[in-house]
Amino acid sequence: MTSYQRIAVLVLRLLGSLWTLFITFVWGLYLVEAAFGVEVQHYPAHTVIGNLGYIVLGLLVVAISKPLGRAVGRGLD
Repeated sequence: MTSYQRIAVLVLRLLGSLWTLFITFVWGLYLVEAAFGVEVQHYPAHTVIGNLGYIVLGLLVVAISKPLGRAVGRGLD
């Protein structure tokens, strides 16, 4: 594995992790506000399911970052 491929793996893992953490943080804040009785906008089910899909996508990017990094960094030697 070349250094470019390692950097690509690192960047993909970082982006996937930050993506997932951001979405879970925002929904966590939403749930805390709702639990404390703050007036919050109620989202339809398709919005919640779509955001769960984004969390799964972020975790998937982290999980398959090594093969993706090899593919992205191929030929950059």
